[in-house]
Amino acid sequence: MKNINIKKEHYDIIKELTDKQAGEFVKGVCAYAFEGKPFITKDEYLKGLFMYAKRMLDISAMNSMNGKKGADKLAEKRAKEKMLGVIIGSVLVAGAAAEGANKVE
Repeated sequence: MKNINIKKEHYDIIKELTDKQAGEFVKGVCAYAFEGKPFITKDEYLKGLFMYAKRMLDISAMNSMNGKKGADKLAEKRAKEKMLGVIIGSVLVAGAAAEGANKVE
C-alpha cells in the first residue's frame, strides 16, 4: 500500500493554484505514484512542482525498497537460527536417547 503525506507546506502551494491546475497536479502526482505514468502538462509551473513531488516520491520508493531488503535479510537470518536450533535440539534428543539405550543394555 502506498501512502502520500501532505504537509502544511504542500497545502500552502496547492491552495495558490487554480482549481484546474490543482486538479491536474493532484491527478498527475497520483497517476505517477500509483500507476507509474509520466506527468505531462504544458503548464511550466506545474512541471516544476511535479519535479519536487517526483523527487519526494522516488526517495520514498527507494527507502521502502531498502527497508524490504533489510526485512528479508532479517527473516532469512531468523529462519537459519530457527533451523539451527531444531538441528541442535534433534542432536541433543538423539544423544539422550542413545545414552538411555546404552544404560538399558
